[in-house]
Amino acid sequence: MERGTIPLKLKTISILSLTLILTLFVIYLKDHPELGKKIYSPEMIQVKISGPVKNPGIYLLESGSTGLDLVEKAGGYLPEAANSFKAIDLDRLLVDGQAVDLGKR
Repeated sequence: MERGTIPLKLKTISILSLTLILTLFVIYLKDHPELGKKIYSPEMIQVKISGPVKNPGIYLLESGSTGLDLVEKAGGYLPEAANSFKAIDLDRLLVDGQAVDLGKR
């Protein structure tokens, strides 16, 4: 074997290990979207929120923000809004220009 070469079996194991690590990382990122915001450079997106939040309106958020981030930015839910908003998945990532309607105010 020449100096500086890696045997084929070791290359295969290394590639498989790297593939497994990357796959696990992608799965982890799907379960923890807030981590993605820290990894990727922040681009700003513009989103609108309406419904039972303290300050409905249009907000600028970092790309990778979720509906929960938007609700927080809008001042949180109104006290009487405990069960009045629509059942939507606020854990999903928002996209530029999206409108989030939580129902009646």
